[in-house]
Amino acid sequence: MEETGQEALVLTSAAGVRYATGAVPLHGESSVGAARPFAAVMTAEHLHVLGVEPEFVPVGVERHAWPRSTERAASLLAGLVAGARRIGVERLPAAVGLALESALPAARFDAADPVLLAARAIKTGGEVEPLREAQRASGAAVADLLPAIAPGVREVELAGRLLAAMAGRGVTACHVEPIFCVIPRRARDAPWTFPGSVAYRELTSERRLVAGDQVIIDTGMLQAGYMADFGCTWVCGGEPGAADRALRARWQAIIEAVLEACRPGATAAELHRAALAANGPGRPAPWPRPLYLAHGLGLGVEPPFVGTDLGLEAEAGTVLEPGMVLVLEPYAWEEGLGGYRAEQTIVITPRGFERLSAPPP
Repeated sequence: MEETGQEALVLTSAAGVRYATGAVPLHGESSVGAARPFAAVMTAEHLHVLGVEPEFVPVGVERHAWPRSTERAASLLAGLVAGARRIGVERLPAAVGLALESALPAARFDAADPVLLAARAIKTGGEVEPLREAQRASGAAVADLLPAIAPGVREVELAGRLLAAMAGRGVTACHVEPIFCVIPRRARDAPWTFPGSVAYRELTSERRLVAGDQVIIDTGMLQAGYMADFGCTWVCGGEPGAADRALRARWQAIIEAVLEACRPGATAAELHRAALAANGPGRPAPWPRPLYLAHGLGLGVEPPFVGTDLGLEAEAGTVLEPGMVLVLEPYAWEEGLGGYRAEQTIVITPRGFERLSAPPP
């Protein structure tokens, strides 16, 4: 906030409220327009939280009820940021935003995202541990489920079983609905694929599996507010063929090349180039658009991003720093053979990186 000149923040996403105050909103991803709205107000001297139940507000954070009218909500917010000349706001609905601007005509309003996301990109030790535990729980639940990936089962049944397995471990907040999808082996089987990208599918359906299907698994559960992003590919029936093993080996080569580049001071462009080189000449980039080669992880999917449509020149400005948590998720695909996609989560350390998760062998 000092670097940007913002003297106050008004935050309304569940992740933003939790990050700034430690309070835990129990509903929705963004909420001022919801039936039970919440917000956080942050200044240099004070932390305020609005609308969160008292038992979920840490000591030292001032709590307020959420006013019943737009005008009263704007009046309360204006009072909490009184005197601030530049205010960062996040996802304020039009009615509240206009009323707040009217109440503070001398203030300048900016997006809070640059400040919030820059701070969230660097994890403290206290953040890495819940991320590690969330990844461990997701990996264990997926491992328990692998024998159920058998001929005749429906993709959607597997998604339901995974949610049940996570609930059995005390994890019930679903940030990204579990994905269980058969990989298309030919481009013509995936007409929705982005032009110039590898064939891909991520919409779980009523499809019943047959022996030999390559099944992508991707989960996104929240534990203590932090997200586990765990994924892998498993062959229906558990018996990979020669093509499956070759694709897994290419994925592994890409992962190892990217990990070799993962160190403080490296740029997203370096990771991008390492993946392209390991994938081999003449092939499209080894990740499906509009997804990424890698992305940050914390209270959700967040910066930094690697493998975006912005290109290598833009990615040269994204520099890895200790405390950044990355999910590496390349996808090795070949026409007629299918593909292999899995996720490897790491945290950048002062000397390199530490693994937080890995796909099953």
